[in-house]
Amino acid sequence: MEHQFSVADWAVFVSILVISACIGIYHALTGGKQKTTKEFLMGNREMSCLPVAVSILVSFQSAILILGAPAEMYTKGTQYYLYVFGQMSAVVMATILFVPLFYPLKMTSMYQYLEMRYNSKAARLTGTIINNLSMLIYTGIASFAPSTALQAVTGFPQWASFIIIGCICTFYTFMGGLKAVIWVDVFQALIMVAGILAIVIRATLEVGGFDRVWEINSNWNRIDFWNFDPDPTVRHTFWALVIGGMINWTGTYGASQSSFQRFSALSSLKEAKK
Repeated sequence: MEHQFSVADWAVFVSILVISACIGIYHALTGGKQKTTKEFLMGNREMSCLPVAVSILVSFQSAILILGAPAEMYTKGTQYYLYVFGQMSAVVMATILFVPLFYPLKMTSMYQYLEMRYNSKAARLTGTIINNLSMLIYTGIASFAPSTALQAVTGFPQWASFIIIGCICTFYTFMGGLKAVIWVDVFQALIMVAGILAIVIRATLEVGGFDRVWEINSNWNRIDFWNFDPDPTVRHTFWALVIGGMINWTGTYGASQSSFQRFSALSSLKEAKK
Protein backbone atom coordinates (compact mmCIF):
# COMPACT_ATOMS: atom_id res chain seq x y z
CA MET A 1 0.00 0.00 0.00
CA GLU A 2 1.26 3.48 -0.83
CA HIS A 3 2.39 5.49 2.18
CA GLN A 4 -0.04 8.39 2.38
CA PHE A 5 0.60 10.18 5.69
CA SER A 6 1.12 13.91 5.12
CA VAL A 7 2.63 16.50 7.45
CA ALA A 8 -0.87 17.31 8.69
CA ASP A 9 -1.54 13.64 9.43
CA TRP A 10 1.65 13.37 11.45
CA ALA A 11 0.76 16.58 13.29
CA VAL A 12 -2.59 15.07 14.34
CA PHE A 13 -0.94 11.80 15.36
CA VAL A 14 1.70 13.53 17.49
CA SER A 15 -0.92 15.89 18.98
CA ILE A 16 -3.01 12.96 20.21
CA LEU A 17 0.01 11.50 22.01
CA VAL A 18 1.05 14.87 23.47
CA ILE A 19 -2.46 15.70 24.69
CA SER A 20 -2.71 12.28 26.36
CA ALA A 21 0.59 12.90 28.16
CA CYS A 22 -0.50 16.42 29.16
CA ILE A 23 -3.68 15.07 30.75
CA GLY A 24 -1.48 12.95 32.99
CA ILE A 25 0.69 15.94 33.90
CA TYR A 26 -2.39 18.07 34.63
CA HIS A 27 -3.80 15.59 37.14
CA ALA A 28 -0.37 15.18 38.72
CA LEU A 29 -0.31 18.91 39.48
CA THR A 30 -3.93 19.52 40.50
CA GLY A 31 -6.27 18.35 43.24
CA GLY A 32 -4.45 16.27 45.80
CA LYS A 33 -1.58 15.77 43.34
CA GLN A 34 -1.94 11.99 43.58
CA LYS A 35 -0.31 11.90 47.04
CA THR A 36 -2.67 9.31 48.48
CA THR A 37 -3.47 5.77 47.39
CA LYS A 38 -7.17 6.64 47.42
CA GLU A 39 -6.69 9.45 44.91
CA PHE A 40 -4.20 7.64 42.70
CA LEU A 41 -6.11 4.36 42.44
CA MET A 42 -9.73 5.44 42.98
CA GLY A 43 -9.89 9.13 42.04
CA ASN A 44 -10.88 9.92 45.66
CA ARG A 45 -14.14 8.04 44.89
CA GLU A 46 -15.63 11.27 43.57
CA MET A 47 -15.52 10.79 39.80
CA SER A 48 -18.50 11.72 37.64
CA CYS A 49 -20.74 9.12 36.05
CA LEU A 50 -20.45 10.08 32.36
CA PRO A 51 -16.64 10.07 31.98
CA VAL A 52 -16.41 6.83 33.95
CA ALA A 53 -19.03 5.22 31.69
CA VAL A 54 -17.14 6.34 28.59
CA SER A 55 -13.90 5.06 30.10
CA ILE A 56 -15.39 1.60 30.72
CA LEU A 57 -16.64 1.55 27.14
CA VAL A 58 -13.27 2.50 25.66
CA SER A 59 -11.43 0.03 27.90
CA PHE A 60 -12.99 -2.88 26.01
CA GLN A 61 -13.64 -1.34 22.60
CA SER A 62 -10.09 -1.18 21.28
CA ALA A 63 -8.52 -1.30 17.84
CA ILE A 64 -9.45 -4.99 17.84
CA LEU A 65 -13.09 -3.94 17.53
CA ILE A 66 -12.43 -1.07 15.12
CA LEU A 67 -10.62 -3.37 12.69
CA GLY A 68 -12.25 -6.70 13.48
CA ALA A 69 -15.97 -5.94 13.62
CA PRO A 70 -16.18 -4.35 10.14
CA ALA A 71 -14.24 -7.31 8.73
CA GLU A 72 -16.62 -9.73 10.46
CA MET A 73 -19.64 -7.87 9.06
CA TYR A 74 -18.11 -7.72 5.59
CA THR A 75 -17.29 -11.42 5.40
CA LYS A 76 -20.11 -12.98 7.45
CA GLY A 77 -23.08 -10.61 7.09
CA THR A 78 -25.09 -8.19 9.20
CA GLN A 79 -26.26 -10.77 11.77
CA TYR A 80 -23.28 -9.74 13.90
CA TYR A 81 -25.11 -6.55 14.94
CA LEU A 82 -27.01 -8.66 17.51
CA TYR A 83 -23.80 -8.87 19.52
CA VAL A 84 -24.52 -5.31 20.68
CA PHE A 85 -27.69 -6.54 22.40
CA GLY A 86 -25.67 -9.27 24.09
CA GLN A 87 -23.33 -6.62 25.48
CA MET A 88 -26.24 -4.44 26.58
CA SER A 89 -27.76 -7.38 28.42
CA ALA A 90 -24.38 -8.04 30.04
CA VAL A 91 -24.31 -4.48 31.39
CA VAL A 92 -27.73 -5.01 32.97
CA MET A 93 -26.63 -8.30 34.52
CA ALA A 94 -23.41 -6.74 35.84
CA THR A 95 -25.43 -3.91 37.38
CA ILE A 96 -27.71 -6.38 39.14
CA LEU A 97 -25.16 -9.01 40.19
CA PHE A 98 -21.78 -7.39 40.70
CA VAL A 99 -22.02 -3.65 41.33
CA PRO A 100 -24.17 -3.98 44.52
CA LEU A 101 -21.80 -6.71 45.74
CA PHE A 102 -18.47 -4.98 45.16
CA TYR A 103 -19.16 -1.27 45.59
CA PRO A 104 -20.10 -1.24 49.31
CA LEU A 105 -16.90 -3.12 50.21
CA LYS A 106 -14.79 -0.05 49.29
CA MET A 107 -11.92 -2.15 47.97
CA THR A 108 -9.19 -0.99 45.58
CA SER A 109 -8.82 -4.40 43.94
CA MET A 110 -11.49 -6.95 43.15
CA TYR A 111 -8.98 -9.68 44.07
CA GLN A 112 -9.28 -8.54 47.67
CA TYR A 113 -12.79 -10.01 47.46
CA LEU A 114 -11.37 -13.46 46.67
CA GLU A 115 -9.27 -13.32 49.82
CA MET A 116 -12.24 -12.12 51.89
CA ARG A 117 -14.66 -14.62 50.41
CA TYR A 118 -12.46 -17.70 50.75
CA ASN A 119 -10.21 -16.50 53.58
CA SER A 120 -7.25 -17.42 51.41
CA LYS A 121 -4.34 -15.36 50.14
CA ALA A 122 -3.67 -18.15 47.66
CA ALA A 123 -7.07 -17.53 46.04
CA ARG A 124 -6.28 -13.82 45.73
CA LEU A 125 -2.81 -14.51 44.30
CA THR A 126 -4.20 -17.03 41.81
CA GLY A 127 -6.84 -14.59 40.57
CA THR A 128 -4.27 -11.81 40.27
CA ILE A 129 -1.83 -13.96 38.28
CA ILE A 130 -4.53 -15.20 35.90
CA ASN A 131 -5.75 -11.63 35.30
CA ASN A 132 -2.23 -10.31 34.71
CA LEU A 133 -1.51 -13.03 32.15
CA SER A 134 -4.86 -12.41 30.47
CA MET A 135 -4.29 -8.64 30.27
CA LEU A 136 -0.76 -9.10 28.94
CA ILE A 137 -2.13 -11.18 26.06
CA TYR A 138 -5.05 -8.80 25.44
CA THR A 139 -2.89 -5.67 25.62
CA GLY A 140 -0.40 -7.16 23.22
CA ILE A 141 -3.09 -7.84 20.62
CA ALA A 142 -4.78 -4.47 21.27
CA SER A 143 -1.43 -2.73 20.67
CA PHE A 144 -0.57 -4.88 17.67
CA ALA A 145 -3.76 -3.89 15.83
CA PRO A 146 -3.12 -0.10 15.60
CA SER A 147 0.61 -0.73 15.06
CA THR A 148 -0.21 -2.88 12.03
CA ALA A 149 -2.66 -0.30 10.66
CA LEU A 150 -0.16 2.51 11.15
CA GLN A 151 2.57 0.56 9.40
CA ALA A 152 0.24 -0.17 6.48
CA VAL A 153 -0.42 3.51 5.74
CA THR A 154 2.89 5.09 6.80
CA GLY A 155 5.60 2.45 6.86
CA PHE A 156 6.18 3.31 10.53
CA PRO A 157 7.73 0.16 12.08
CA GLN A 158 5.55 -1.89 14.42
CA TRP A 159 8.20 -2.11 17.14
CA ALA A 160 8.39 1.69 17.31
CA SER A 161 4.59 1.95 17.66
CA PHE A 162 4.67 -0.58 20.52
CA ILE A 163 7.32 1.44 22.35
CA ILE A 164 5.57 4.79 21.85
CA ILE A 165 2.14 3.48 22.87
CA GLY A 166 3.58 1.72 25.92
CA CYS A 167 5.60 4.73 27.05
CA ILE A 168 2.76 7.24 26.65
CA CYS A 169 0.22 5.02 28.45
CA THR A 170 2.66 4.29 31.27
CA PHE A 171 3.55 7.98 31.58
CA TYR A 172 0.05 9.42 31.93
CA THR A 173 -1.03 6.59 34.23
CA PHE A 174 2.04 7.02 36.45
CA MET A 175 1.62 10.79 36.60
CA GLY A 176 -2.13 11.20 36.94
CA GLY A 177 -3.47 7.92 38.28
CA LEU A 178 -7.04 6.82 37.64
CA LYS A 179 -8.22 10.38 36.98
CA ALA A 180 -5.80 10.70 34.07
CA VAL A 181 -6.72 7.26 32.72
CA ILE A 182 -10.44 8.11 32.71
CA TRP A 183 -10.05 11.50 31.05
CA VAL A 184 -7.59 10.18 28.46
CA ASP A 185 -10.17 7.49 27.68
CA VAL A 186 -12.80 10.21 27.17
CA PHE A 187 -10.46 12.09 24.84
CA GLN A 188 -9.65 8.94 22.88
CA ALA A 189 -13.35 8.05 22.68
CA LEU A 190 -14.02 11.35 20.91
CA ILE A 191 -11.24 10.58 18.44
CA MET A 192 -12.56 7.05 17.83
CA VAL A 193 -16.16 8.15 17.28
CA ALA A 194 -15.12 11.03 15.03
CA GLY A 195 -12.94 8.71 12.97
CA ILE A 196 -15.63 6.07 12.59
CA LEU A 197 -18.25 8.64 11.58
CA ALA A 198 -15.86 10.22 9.08
CA ILE A 199 -15.19 6.85 7.45
CA VAL A 200 -18.87 5.82 7.35
CA ILE A 201 -20.07 9.16 5.96
CA ARG A 202 -17.30 9.46 3.38
CA ALA A 203 -17.61 5.83 2.25
CA THR A 204 -21.40 6.07 1.94
CA LEU A 205 -21.12 9.18 -0.20
CA GLU A 206 -18.41 7.61 -2.36
CA VAL A 207 -20.60 4.58 -3.11
CA GLY A 208 -23.64 6.69 -3.97
CA GLY A 209 -25.71 6.95 -0.81
CA PHE A 210 -27.23 4.63 1.77
CA ASP A 211 -29.72 3.11 -0.67
CA ARG A 212 -26.84 2.05 -2.91
CA VAL A 213 -24.97 0.56 0.07
CA TRP A 214 -28.06 -1.47 1.00
CA GLU A 215 -28.58 -2.59 -2.59
CA ILE A 216 -25.00 -3.85 -2.96
CA ASN A 217 -25.11 -5.79 0.32
CA SER A 218 -28.51 -7.22 -0.55
CA ASN A 219 -27.24 -8.41 -3.93
CA TRP A 220 -24.35 -10.22 -2.23
CA ASN A 221 -26.69 -11.81 0.37
CA ARG A 222 -25.07 -10.03 3.31
CA ILE A 223 -28.35 -8.73 4.79
CA ASP A 224 -29.32 -11.14 7.53
CA PHE A 225 -30.98 -9.86 10.70
CA TRP A 226 -32.62 -12.87 12.33
CA ASN A 227 -31.29 -16.41 12.51
CA PHE A 228 -32.77 -18.52 15.32
CA ASP A 229 -31.03 -21.74 14.28
CA PRO A 230 -30.20 -23.63 17.53
CA ASP A 231 -27.21 -25.36 15.90
CA PRO A 232 -24.15 -24.30 17.96
CA THR A 233 -21.84 -24.83 14.98
CA VAL A 234 -23.45 -21.97 13.01
CA ARG A 235 -21.19 -18.94 13.27
CA HIS A 236 -23.83 -16.22 13.81
CA THR A 237 -27.22 -16.89 15.38
CA PHE A 238 -29.48 -15.03 17.80
CA TRP A 239 -28.59 -17.46 20.59
CA ALA A 240 -24.84 -17.26 20.12
CA LEU A 241 -24.70 -13.49 19.73
CA VAL A 242 -27.27 -12.36 22.30
CA ILE A 243 -27.21 -15.10 24.94
CA GLY A 244 -23.59 -16.08 24.38
CA GLY A 245 -22.54 -12.44 24.18
CA MET A 246 -24.32 -11.68 27.45
CA ILE A 247 -22.58 -14.57 29.25
CA ASN A 248 -19.22 -13.61 27.75
CA TRP A 249 -19.40 -9.93 28.73
CA THR A 250 -21.17 -10.03 32.13
CA GLY A 251 -17.97 -10.93 33.95
CA THR A 252 -15.98 -8.41 31.92
CA TYR A 253 -18.25 -5.49 32.79
CA GLY A 254 -18.92 -6.54 36.38
CA ALA A 255 -16.03 -8.58 37.72
CA SER A 256 -12.91 -7.41 35.92
CA GLN A 257 -10.42 -5.07 37.56
CA SER A 258 -10.81 -2.53 34.74
CA SER A 259 -14.56 -2.12 35.30
CA PHE A 260 -14.44 -2.64 39.07
CA GLN A 261 -11.89 0.10 39.64
CA ARG A 262 -13.87 2.56 37.56
CA PHE A 263 -17.37 2.07 38.98
CA SER A 264 -15.86 1.95 42.47
CA ALA A 265 -14.44 5.45 41.85
CA LEU A 266 -17.94 6.94 41.79
CA SER A 267 -19.42 8.77 44.78
CA SER A 268 -22.35 6.45 45.55
CA LEU A 269 -23.86 3.06 44.75
CA LYS A 270 -26.62 4.81 42.81
CA GLU A 271 -24.05 6.48 40.57
CA ALA A 272 -22.14 3.21 40.19
CA LYS A 273 -25.31 1.45 38.98
CA LYS A 274 -25.88 4.21 36.42
